[in-house]
Amino acid sequence: MAAWEMTRAALRKICLNNNGYAHAPELNDVLHLHCKGIAEVTNLEEYTGLKAIYLESNSVEELDGLLHLQQLKCLYMSKNCLFGLDGATSLAALTALDVSDNRIESLEGLRGHASITTLIAYGNKIKSVDGIDALRECPRLATLDLSTNKMAERSCVDFLIDTMGGQLSLLKLQGNPLVSDVPSYRKTVVCGFKHLNYLDDMPVFPKDRRLAEAWRRGGVEEEKAERARCFADEKAERERQRDRFNDMVAAARVDAEAKLAAGVLPDPELRYQFMSEEAKAEAKMLYEGGVAEWEMDELRNKEQLPWQKKERETKKAAKGAAGKAAGAMAAVTLTELAMKEEEQGVSAEVAAAAQKENVGFNANNVEDALALPVAMMCDESFDTGEDVPVAIPVEEDKGDEPDRVERENGEAAKERKEREDEQDQEEEDHSGAPDGVSADDKEVVAGVGLPPPPPPPPTHRNRQRLPTQHRPRRRVPRRRQRRRRSGAQRTCGAWWRSPRRHWLPGLAFDS
Repeated sequence: MAAWEMTRAALRKICLNNNGYAHAPELNDVLHLHCKGIAEVTNLEEYTGLKAIYLESNSVEELDGLLHLQQLKCLYMSKNCLFGLDGATSLAALTALDVSDNRIESLEGLRGHASITTLIAYGNKIKSVDGIDALRECPRLATLDLSTNKMAERSCVDFLIDTMGGQLSLLKLQGNPLVSDVPSYRKTVVCGFKHLNYLDDMPVFPKDRRLAEAWRRGGVEEEKAERARCFADEKAERERQRDRFNDMVAAARVDAEAKLAAGVLPDPELRYQFMSEEAKAEAKMLYEGGVAEWEMDELRNKEQLPWQKKERETKKAAKGAAGKAAGAMAAVTLTELAMKEEEQGVSAEVAAAAQKENVGFNANNVEDALALPVAMMCDESFDTGEDVPVAIPVEEDKGDEPDRVERENGEAAKERKEREDEQDQEEEDHSGAPDGVSADDKEVVAGVGLPPPPPPPPTHRNRQRLPTQHRPRRRVPRRRQRRRRSGAQRTCGAWWRSPRRHWLPGLAFDS
């Protein structure tokens, strides 16, 4: 992938895409430059106000282009090509540094850094104490991630305990060979770091610290005894909590009885003070309304509780208001469409009239054109004195209605008679009987010297299949598997199958 050049225009574009200040680079406090293929950091002189910069997944080999950022607090440079952290002490305000998945062999560049608190350096090539010796001069370092490195010596653990045993709260060393080489690794590290709250991928609880310290004092036996003491202490603490709760309830009862004896009635609303409106309504129906629990369940399932009815009415009112608003909007829309169509129709008529009169159409002569007679718009040779024939509809005389109906019925009957005669003639022609033979003898004549009648249309029963046509295989029922008989049954098979086997004395077989 070609390297992305950090020009001034490119940086301004990045600021613009991330809602930054392209016209004033010094006002930007965050800059996102990850996954750009950057090989060298340049042109960041104007970005003096940066407090966080993201440079992950690039090809940066050194920190030279970042050393002038005096307000930088967070620097994320994982998955780059860093070989060291030379000059990192120039970033005086830096508190969080992520240089994971690089090629760093030594953290010497952080020697004497007074403000760094978080260092994430997993996935590098740190091998020995010399690579982490600079951390002894980082007094505020509290979070350290050195997992997945090459540290195989126990002296690395001893060095970390001796130099930072009282300041680290999170330490990750998993993935290094020393984890499997140091005996009782977790107990050793927990005992060495007094304020450690998280080790590798698990938190450190107070009970874990007690057990680790007991193991350091007396080994496994002392650890077992301490575990029993921890169990007893937890049980005693639970009992103390129960006793405190019982004492609180007893004191509340005594106070309530004293108030009741003095004539002070408790406020009935206090029992509902931590309930929602729906739960409060249901509780009142149970305790004050005398409604049984099964009735409450039925009302709840049928959505007949007061708050359910109220919610349904509210939704119905909102839906009605929305429908009215939609109707009003639709009416307005229809009115606007009608007005627009009317204007378009009027404009078309005016344009036709103007073309007829050879006058240019514009908005000023619309009324004049509409005032012209319609006949003048259609024909220039119209004469107002000429008579124009007009078609006037005349109502039909209904005096001869019966005669007309009778006449139509007669014609229909005549046509039906002619159609029946034609059908009878066609049947006689197709019957094959010679002339002069009566209708009763037609069947006799039809069977003598005439071709056989055509075969019936094929159906699913008499259809003849072609040889090449696929014939579905007939499914043969599977033969019932015979039950395996015993030796006596095989020997006396004939007797066993005989219906007279129940005749034998002493044998109770059912026939």
